[in-house]
Amino acid sequence: MPQALLKALNIQKQGSWAEVFGTDDRADEQFMAWHYACYVEHLAKAARQIHNMPLYVNAAMNSRGREPGEYPSAGPLAHLADIWQTGAPSIDFLAPDIYDTGFKSWASQYAMPLRPQEGGKVKNRLFIPESRCCENSGVRALYAFGEHQALGFSPFAIDQASPRETETVTQAYNLLSQVFNVKQQNTWGLLFDQDDKERVIDDEGVVMTCRHYFTLPWDARATDGSTWPEGGAMLVRLGKYDYLLAGSGVVVDFKTRTEKNQEQQKALGEDGFAEAGTASHSSASRFTGSRLGLLSVDEVTIDHQDEMHFLRRHNGDQSHQGRHARISVGDWKILHIQLYEYK
Repeated sequence: MPQALLKALNIQKQGSWAEVFGTDDRADEQFMAWHYACYVEHLAKAARQIHNMPLYVNAAMNSRGREPGEYPSAGPLAHLADIWQTGAPSIDFLAPDIYDTGFKSWASQYAMPLRPQEGGKVKNRLFIPESRCCENSGVRALYAFGEHQALGFSPFAIDQASPRETETVTQAYNLLSQVFNVKQQNTWGLLFDQDDKERVIDDEGVVMTCRHYFTLPWDARATDGSTWPEGGAMLVRLGKYDYLLAGSGVVVDFKTRTEKNQEQQKALGEDGFAEAGTASHSSASRFTGSRLGLLSVDEVTIDHQDEMHFLRRHNGDQSHQGRHARISVGDWKILHIQLYEYK
């Protein structure tokens, strides 16, 4: 039994493979993974003697509840990462091929600290060498770069995809090429669908409630019976009360923590305002504390010198009278959002 592997897995037990891991299908998969990794390490060392360049291995996912033997088993899967990184330390990162549902979950499993090292843990940098090319590819790319600072995102067979599918990638990469030019303090990735519609982000007291655009009540496409296209964006903090939102199909509002805690959910009509009889004016519900307001929401482009170029201001109906910043499904924009605090 390899002692390095036992140490990496924090296993104290000694003995044969069967005595330590058992004899079921999962133990067989772990055995295969170890020997695959050791062989790949042999290849990686030989490759580095010829050319010192980054090396990775990619994995077909074990999705839909399948058991070992029902998927390409023992590859560099997330649940075998410690084995692979111990057996093949010359490999720089493990990479997922994402074709199934649950894109965010798969991506997060490959952007986690995985291998113990001196002084902490090394992060497995997310690189997606294959992903199903579809009309959601563009917003998924924005999510991967915004949330996990991905090294790359590659829709499979993009040269054979339909124009509707390739257009989303073109639009997303155009936004990314601009946003990458600015000095960023922090970034987040947003990705929403019909079942996963909202994310709340607390950025040092600025509470950003981010939702799918179709959660707004006035777009008929939200209720026509069709499956919602995914909405997504890269949200960038430039400074205090200063943000960029780059993407498609999202809406974001900004509140203080006090304001969010005292927020009352109201039923909204098709115009986006409260339904009759849902407002409360009692002293018990009176707001106390400070609020955040939208100072400006400007649609911009960004050049290679980090200069923003104003296109148009979103106000009035475009910001729902100062309630939120939004980018419609099918539109691809960069919004420069500046806030102010008031009482």
